[in-house]
Amino acid sequence: MQRISEKSDVYSFGVVLLEVLTGRHPLDPTLPGGAHLVQWVQAKRGSDDEILDARLRESAGEADAHEMRQVLAVAALCVSRRADDRPAMKDVVALLEEIRRPAAADDAKPAPATTLPSAAAAAPMLSPARGGAHSTSDSFAVSDYSA
Repeated sequence: MQRISEKSDVYSFGVVLLEVLTGRHPLDPTLPGGAHLVQWVQAKRGSDDEILDARLRESAGEADAHEMRQVLAVAALCVSRRADDRPAMKDVVALLEEIRRPAAADDAKPAPATTLPSAAAAAPMLSPARGGAHSTSDSFAVSDYSA
């Protein structure tokens, strides 16, 4: 039996994020081969449009779609196979707050005096997969963070 820890809570939170983003239950019988939601998302690495719930994609503007892809990358970190590879919950919160911060607020607010180690390590996660941080593409390489 596995013991409950902060890292197992982070994994569970990642599963909840995946449920919201995909519109699927963790044990969705419609997933190919009876796969668990986490396995299915990991198998679809880099195919954000296939992973994200079509209803969310259709109703989302460009900025919202970009944020959904970033949250998907955070969820992928949370469900990393090795517990040691998962961020601390405080770092997950910091990443989600950074995603949600409006662009105008970034210019007005000074940089925080301290940085979170896990957030700094995850910074590439918030950069688009193609073209680096200044790319106009909002596709994220989930595969870089999931296994």
